[in-house]
Amino acid sequence: MLDTAENGEDLLLKIKTHQPDLVIADYDLPKNNRMFCFRRINLEHRIPILLLLSRAHIAEDFIFEAYKVGVYDYVKIGTHTMLPQFRNIQTEIVQKVRSVMEVKYSQDRQANEPITINQEAKPTTVPVKKETTTLPRSYIILGASTGGTKALEYILSRLKPGLKTVVLVALHLPGRFTSIFANRLKGLTTLKVMEGKTGTTLTAGKIIVAPGDKNMILLRPLGLRSGLRIGFSTEPGDEYDCPSVDVLMQSVAELVGPCTLGVILTGMGKDGTAGTQAILQNGGYTIAQDETSSVIFGMAKSAIAAGSIKKVLSLTQIPDYINRYAEYHQI
Repeated sequence: MLDTAENGEDLLLKIKTHQPDLVIADYDLPKNNRMFCFRRINLEHRIPILLLLSRAHIAEDFIFEAYKVGVYDYVKIGTHTMLPQFRNIQTEIVQKVRSVMEVKYSQDRQANEPITINQEAKPTTVPVKKETTTLPRSYIILGASTGGTKALEYILSRLKPGLKTVVLVALHLPGRFTSIFANRLKGLTTLKVMEGKTGTTLTAGKIIVAPGDKNMILLRPLGLRSGLRIGFSTEPGDEYDCPSVDVLMQSVAELVGPCTLGVILTGMGKDGTAGTQAILQNGGYTIAQDETSSVIFGMAKSAIAAGSIKKVLSLTQIPDYINRYAEYHQI
């Protein structure tokens, strides 16, 4: 059954009548002040929402709030015409609708509930130490998409201070939102958090978030291990999976080898499958978030099915695993 609604009130009435599997809604949906309509859909019906939005209309913290109220993913539409050119985005819409439907019929309702961070478990604030230039003993790459903001906050807030590792994060978010996300993380961890920039050095105790709309990689100027720096791929990638988890993991695997840990978290699609395969081929190790604790069991499911995941863990187990890995693995 397909139907349309002209505003939030009309949408809620039609949901009660038809009980749809998915709602595709516009950011500018009338009578949806403060996403009240989305909140009701999430609380009363547990129906996933795919959001159509324009970059020009996105408020600072909108993406993070939208994920909390049932928006599973979004599709960017053009801003230069009166009406969106749906033919240009139909492939992405179809891909994301299929991903949501796969999850809907393979997971129960409870597994789709957003993950809540226990605020009392935040690390105790400690005095900020002067940055050292200690080389990391290992490299940890976290890849996520839908639902990934909460999963990453949960994990990174529980990493031990002083870890002799560098953590690289690839999360599918639009351009400027990755810098906002990096700033949010600074209040959750005593490790040094930053958004990756060309030439950023890789030293122990750093969490580097890949900027949106760019595919972050590692570079080794002059062929020296101590010369590892952040760079960006010039090759065209998948526009739907940006920043790419695959591209980042592949570059780290090639340059670092055995002391690489790849972690695939909640998210739609297959990004991370090729990356975790590359990590295993170069002697590293891989883990994935399990279905029960994932908002969307797509990326992890794909990597597991491909045989590129060595261990499957719940979200609550992943921080401790990373802490132990960082402590006992070294180059």
